[in-house]
Amino acid sequence: MEIRLAQAQDRPAILALTDRFAEFELPAWRTRDEVNAGTRSQVERALAGASDRSQVLVAVEAGCVVGFAWMLVIQDFYRGTDMAKLSEIAVAEDGHGIGSALVAAAEAWARERGLAMLVLNVMNGNLRARRLYERAGFAPEYSMMVKPL
Repeated sequence: MEIRLAQAQDRPAILALTDRFAEFELPAWRTRDEVNAGTRSQVERALAGASDRSQVLVAVEAGCVVGFAWMLVIQDFYRGTDMAKLSEIAVAEDGHGIGSALVAAAEAWARERGLAMLVLNVMNGNLRARRLYERAGFAPEYSMMVKPL
């Protein structure tokens, strides 16, 4: 497997993976269509606006994109310093080890930029992803609470 920066020809394969973001139990106030459309829109924006502070990495096996990770540089709310954010990550349904490889690549991406922290968000119902992140050494810092009005 190779992990590299996304290229223009990777766009269809990357966007095809965005439906993976709604393949688990969603909160009652979120629909699959909403999650899929919102994620697709954000990832399209990321692909169109790549810069040194926003890049999409892809995992490629046998010439096919089998996963991606969208990396950002954001500001730490508490320290005011830059940190890395693994904004979105998705892998092909039959991929084994791809998520772990992309998380490791995300860490390397952050370290290459001299960033001391890597953060991400994950929905509570996405148990598979949460287990992956915990195995990779991530720990909860806070939870976002929602009250539909």
